[in-house]
Amino acid sequence: MQANDTQADKTSYLCLQMFKRFFLLTVWTMAALQVPAQSKGKVIVVADMETRRPLRDVLVYLDNGDQVKLGWQGKFMLYHYKFKRATFSHPDYLKRVMDSSEMNVDTIFLIPNCQTLNEVVVTAKAPEINPQIGKSIQEAAAASGVKPSGKDFLSLLRPKDRKRKKLGKKTMEALENY
Repeated sequence: MQANDTQADKTSYLCLQMFKRFFLLTVWTMAALQVPAQSKGKVIVVADMETRRPLRDVLVYLDNGDQVKLGWQGKFMLYHYKFKRATFSHPDYLKRVMDSSEMNVDTIFLIPNCQTLNEVVVTAKAPEINPQIGKSIQEAAAASGVKPSGKDFLSLLRPKDRKRKKLGKKTMEALENY
């Protein structure tokens, strides 16, 4: 009787193992078939050059007649390259025209549309500042008895100057290629 029970246990164990292998093989095959279907298009994000945040409501026009208005995430799917030029426009940004050969990037940056003044002339009188105010501030600081001492440790937490220089170089390079 025990021999039949152990034989039945072995058989059910082998059947369970075969079912697991068949199931995993089926899942892997389905996953492999899904990959080529998803790789037909390319996701491109349109973002602000200064803030690096995605832009919404950007109109993308292709010269073959296709057009799309971007949603909240600033993404669109480019399914084919049967066009010569793409135009990106937004009321608050400069219009950008790109060739299909330039569309091999995943993010396209738009430059904000700002107006600059060449010259500013101020004709108002300058406000009068009491020349004694500096002395009164120094006297009040001396009267309080508290003097700053030690090293300025907060200066170690300001690495933004290096990042700004690096970002400035990247921005200048992008403007040259715009």
